[in-house]
Amino acid sequence: MNQADFEEARKAEAIYHNELYSDYEILEPGTWLSKPNQVVMELLDRLLVHKDHLNVLDLGCGAGRNTIPIALRLQETASKVLGLDLLSEAIDKLRANADKYGVSDVIQAKEVDVEHADISKEHYDYIVACGCLEHLSSEVAFLQVLERMKQGTRMGGIHCIILNTEIQEVERDTGRELDTLIELNLPKDKAVTIFERVYHGWNVLEQQNVIRSVDEEKYDTPTQFRSQSITFAVQKIKEM
Repeated sequence: MNQADFEEARKAEAIYHNELYSDYEILEPGTWLSKPNQVVMELLDRLLVHKDHLNVLDLGCGAGRNTIPIALRLQETASKVLGLDLLSEAIDKLRANADKYGVSDVIQAKEVDVEHADISKEHYDYIVACGCLEHLSSEVAFLQVLERMKQGTRMGGIHCIILNTEIQEVERDTGRELDTLIELNLPKDKAVTIFERVYHGWNVLEQQNVIRSVDEEKYDTPTQFRSQSITFAVQKIKEM
């Protein structure tokens, strides 16, 4: 993707998500924001079997669809959750939701581009990246972020990644496929190969692929977002 298309894709995503966060609340019926990802919460519980407090990093946290439920689950511990997002509106909404749900002492929210985020080395027990990494600028940036995530993970720590691949955007009324405005649109098999190579030596906890479709109001005409959505969860079991 050239720079002009990248900037156009970023702009379209910003408009869509800002309107979404303005019109809908997390953990309430109406959109995909209505509940946290089930695998994200199951892996959190897995970690809590062996640890009484956690350092958690939520990349591309948005308004807190996963961040808030994670913080609620950790509220009675000494855990900390850091949410990062490119959009100032998302971070403002996350902070407001942290106050609303009484977890502002657990959550720290920062406005930052995940592609350029500093990740403290060997600091995190759990790193979540749901629907985030496909908004990086290139495959090179994707690999760099995965490496920083690895370096930032303690022994026994878990990564939960949900990545949309082979993305299509289709007009709902006509079925006409649009030129997809997604920054990093990897083929499914290539993404899986990258994950398997980057995480060689880690324990694979979950690996699945599902066809995903979401109705969106992103352009002048209603569209449907379609993808091959990969869930890939791994645990660090030895120093590399």
